[in-house]
Amino acid sequence: MDVTTTWVFLAAAGCVPAALGIHTLATGRIIILSKRRRAKLRPRPYGLSQLLMGLCLVLRPLSSVVTSPLSALYYVVLFASVGCLVAALSFLMAAMIPQDPP
Repeated sequence: MDVTTTWVFLAAAGCVPAALGIHTLATGRIIILSKRRRAKLRPRPYGLSQLLMGLCLVLRPLSSVVTSPLSALYYVVLFASVGCLVAALSFLMAAMIPQDPP
């Protein structure tokens, strides 16, 4: 398998969390793919976290496929991907904050 096929596969795999994030934002229900019991998560920040994580996973391979590593556009897309990752982690932490005040 060549490098281009690998990058396209990684970009397509990034669409799965984005679709789950859109579903969570639209319906307000969280789809959890395992049977393990988890703490209550707030749906809106969790959906935004999934959507941004999917965007990060799509932008990272896209930056290498579309542009050469020496161009300025490469760095713009790379830092946008890292920014999406940091924002996704922030929203994930916000989703773990309990809804009910103590």
